[in-house]
Amino acid sequence: MKLIQDQWARHNMALFNQEAPISLQESYCGPCPKNWVCYRNNCYQFFNESKSWYQSQASCISQNSSLLKIYSREDQDFFKLVKSYHWLGLIQTPENGSWQWEDGTILLPNQLTMVEMQNGTCAVYGSSFKGYTENCLSPNTYICMQRIV
Repeated sequence: MKLIQDQWARHNMALFNQEAPISLQESYCGPCPKNWVCYRNNCYQFFNESKSWYQSQASCISQNSSLLKIYSREDQDFFKLVKSYHWLGLIQTPENGSWQWEDGTILLPNQLTMVEMQNGTCAVYGSSFKGYTENCLSPNTYICMQRIV
């Protein structure tokens, strides 16, 4: 596990405000694709390149993954040191304005607080347990995730 933590720290140092990222759980987690990070039964890959929501989604799909989904406050602890905004796998439905994850489930109030900005119908994760609305065509960095079954 220590080797994974060290690799992750070196690989993603530029994404964080502090030199040492939070420690990962000591229990076994995996398997994940090469160069992906495992935390709480999810695999994550951080991308520094900025793309639109649609391009980011396509990139994740091509790697058998989806854009970042927040399942709980505990999941958010993993991302609290991230210093930039990353696309979330959330999109606002035109029918009723509710927020829906890529997998079709509805955003629950205890998952994330949404902050309305501009007139965006996509969302970025900003830290402090908040998602911010964003124009889907705006360029942002992104995180792909895979659920470990």
